[in-house]
Amino acid sequence: MLSLWRDPPQVAELATVVRAFEKFLEPINLVTDSAYMAGVVSRAKQAVLKEIDNEHLFRLLSKLIYLISHREHPFYVMHVRSHTDLPGEIAEGNCQADSLAASVEKARLPDIFQQAKLSHQQYHQNVPGLIRQFQITRSQARAIVATCPKCQVQAMPSMGMGVNPRGLGSCEVWQTDITHIPSFGRLKYVHVSVDTHSGAVYASAHAEAKTEHTKKHLVQAFSVLGIPKEIKTGNGPAYKSKGSWSLSSSGEWNIKLASLTPPQVKLWLSEHIRRSNRSG
Repeated sequence: MLSLWRDPPQVAELATVVRAFEKFLEPINLVTDSAYMAGVVSRAKQAVLKEIDNEHLFRLLSKLIYLISHREHPFYVMHVRSHTDLPGEIAEGNCQADSLAASVEKARLPDIFQQAKLSHQQYHQNVPGLIRQFQITRSQARAIVATCPKCQVQAMPSMGMGVNPRGLGSCEVWQTDITHIPSFGRLKYVHVSVDTHSGAVYASAHAEAKTEHTKKHLVQAFSVLGIPKEIKTGNGPAYKSKGSWSLSSSGEWNIKLASLTPPQVKLWLSEHIRRSNRSG
C-alpha cells in the first residue's frame, strides 16, 4: 500500500477494509472507530457508483462494492468510539488496534545515506550510480563503495587519484618544497627536502624563495642526505626557473626533476614538517 502516502486517512481505511474482505471469506465482524468507513460498508451492497476524479478512490470503492455484493457469507459492521476507557472486549480490541497503528505511525524511514547504503548492499551500484539515484555527495558514495566487502574483493588494485609514489631506496626520490613560518621573522621562507623512502628531512631557512636560495638549499641538502636520483618539486617560479634545472640536470649531479606536484604531495610534505617540529 505504498501508493497511499499522499491520500487522506479515509482512503487508507478504505484500503484496509477492502483487504479484510479479500482475505476473510468466512463470516466476520468488522469493528471500526471510523464513522466514515462504517457508513460506506453498510451502504455498499448493490450500490451504484458514479465516476469520480480520484482514480485510486474509485478503484477501491468499486472493489469494495463487488466484494460485498458477491459475498456468500454474512458480515456485520459496527462503529465504536475511539480512545475510550469503557470495559468490554470490543473496547479492548479497539485499543489493541490503536496501539498497532501508533507503532506504524511512529516508524521512520532511514535517511538518504542509509537508504543508499542498504541499496548498495543488494545491487552494488558504483559511485556515479549512487549519486544519480540518491542525490548524495561523491564522498558519501565513495565511502559506501569503499566499505562494501564484496566490492573490495572484485575491485582492481589502484594507486588512486593524486597518489604520490615513494622511492624504494634511500636517495631515490625526494620531495622538495617551500613553507612559510612567520615566527622566523626575516628568515621565514623554509626550504624543505624529504627522502620519501627513509623519511629523512633537511630544512634550511632563507630570506627569500628565489632561485638562488633554492640552489643554496639543494647544495646543502646534497651534502647532508646525499645526491638523489629524482627530485619532485612544487610548481613555483623558484623551481621552474632555468637556474634550478641547470643545477640539478647538469652532468655533475645527473638528477631527474619532476614538477607540478599535486596537492596531496604538499600535504604529505607538510606533515613531515610538522612531525619534525614536534620531534625537535
